[in-house]
Amino acid sequence: MNAAEVAKIYEDYGSENNMVARLIDPRANKELKIVFGQFNAVTAIQDRERLNREVQEAIVNAVRGPVTIESVQIENIDFSDAYERSIEERMLAEVEVQKVKQNWEREKVQADIVETKAKAEATAIRVKGEAEAAAINARGRALRDNPGLVQLVQAEKWDGKLPVTMVPSSSLPILTVK
Repeated sequence: MNAAEVAKIYEDYGSENNMVARLIDPRANKELKIVFGQFNAVTAIQDRERLNREVQEAIVNAVRGPVTIESVQIENIDFSDAYERSIEERMLAEVEVQKVKQNWEREKVQADIVETKAKAEATAIRVKGEAEAAAINARGRALRDNPGLVQLVQAEKWDGKLPVTMVPSSSLPILTVK
């Protein structure tokens, strides 16, 4: 800034502080309110970079005169305690909703697992029952078609020892003597 511009500032405003109070502060506050009004508390915090950029553009375009605004930085966004509490309560409610959804999904998956296991067990029981029934049917057919099969099985299982005690006038098991 050259000496003529400095002299003009003191001639028009009286001091640097007066220039800030009359030229910069009212315009900066007005533009800040306009831009900030386009955001709600959540977006102002979440999208702070865009808020800073838009505030800077608005203030730089609004403040014309013997000064040049090179940068604007919003240092602190302060809301009323009641408003901040309401935002916190909303966020906590959203977290609780997400937690309930996750629990519901986990319970649904667990129920699906239990159902799948039950179906697998039922299928295994059915298949085992069908196999046992088929084996019984096959054994029944074998006995019907081969009457000597019972005696063959007895002979195959006999260890070659005769009973130690016997009831008088009874026959020997397994052996049929003719």
